[in-house]
Amino acid sequence: MKNIKKFFLYMICSALLLACTACSSEQPPAPKPPLPYKINLVWQHDNKPETDLSTLDKVPGVNVVSPCWYVIENEYGKLQDKSVDGYVERAHAKGYQVWPLITNGFKPDRTKKLLDDENAKKFVISQLRQQFQKHGFDGINLDFENIYQADRDRITEFVKQIRTATRQDGLILSMDVTVPGGSPNWSLCFDRKALAEHLDYMMLMAYDQYSGGSPTAGPTAGYDWVEKGVKRTLEEVPAHKLVLGIPLYMRLWRYDNYTRRFYAKTLSMPAAEKLLEEKSGNETLRFRWLENERITYVSFMENEVPYSFWHENKSSLLHKAGLVKTYSLAGVASWRYGFEKPEIWPMLEEKLKDGAPAEESKGVPAKAEAKKDIHTLLTSLFSLLLKNV
Repeated sequence: MKNIKKFFLYMICSALLLACTACSSEQPPAPKPPLPYKINLVWQHDNKPETDLSTLDKVPGVNVVSPCWYVIENEYGKLQDKSVDGYVERAHAKGYQVWPLITNGFKPDRTKKLLDDENAKKFVISQLRQQFQKHGFDGINLDFENIYQADRDRITEFVKQIRTATRQDGLILSMDVTVPGGSPNWSLCFDRKALAEHLDYMMLMAYDQYSGGSPTAGPTAGYDWVEKGVKRTLEEVPAHKLVLGIPLYMRLWRYDNYTRRFYAKTLSMPAAEKLLEEKSGNETLRFRWLENERITYVSFMENEVPYSFWHENKSSLLHKAGLVKTYSLAGVASWRYGFEKPEIWPMLEEKLKDGAPAEESKGVPAKAEAKKDIHTLLTSLFSLLLKNV
């Protein structure tokens, strides 16, 4: 009877040991991003000398530049081309990668007709490939916005077709998407999970919390709103693909008593500093730190008209950039060059150095250690049993 019990114990331990060995065997590594470092991208809105990143001094920490070169200008897929000869070579010499931006012009009807026309889509892709052959850039940044929700699957299929072409040319493919929300044309039109399968990186445009046309005043990117948007996006998009878009601008809000609504104009960081200097003697000028938004709220009166803005600066961006480390994101993308103050770049460079590698995911080491401990315990029990058989 004793030998029978030992036999059954032997068989049970053997089965457990084999099962544990199988489950604790080394897991396949998490997918690694195409670039072995954190993305620090900045968009270049135009080709003016004062914003041409290929000719200006190297921006500290920036490793990817995205000039806004291409617009799909009609339903047949013809590209408006604003590319600059020699730009890529000059940018490469400064240590930048170049990912030109292509946009649909934010025209939903035009986009719908394009997506319904296979020849038009092929024409877009063939032109992009020709531009790659001409310029030799490193990637493409897709900025397709204001799309009918009914075209949600069609835009995903178009991105998939572009992915096939960019893979053949060895190009990195990224796409800009809004924070998850309820707008059909600006948010619900994106199947973020499906899109992420065909992209190397997804830029989360975590700004325009209150757009320029909003009748209500509010921040461009309050910290609490940004963090909530990151969390919701991570439910569908892997962290190692997600790049946090941050604003280098804000909006000055003016309240109109006649229409009983707010009107806004865009303020760059230097323009905001200049405005504060001009209003420094205004007795109505007030500053208030908002803990949840992690930003300073500024207000003043001018000719009995209320003005206000949420001050995006080094301090506010420091908090938002910290989310890259908190959630192991792939980096940051800043809209847009020329809106910032120079002090922003060294700060972002340091914050990205402080971040964990994008491909790491939280909790994996602890799980691996737990499996290792169970395996060790079962091995010891098995050895002890053998000695007593």
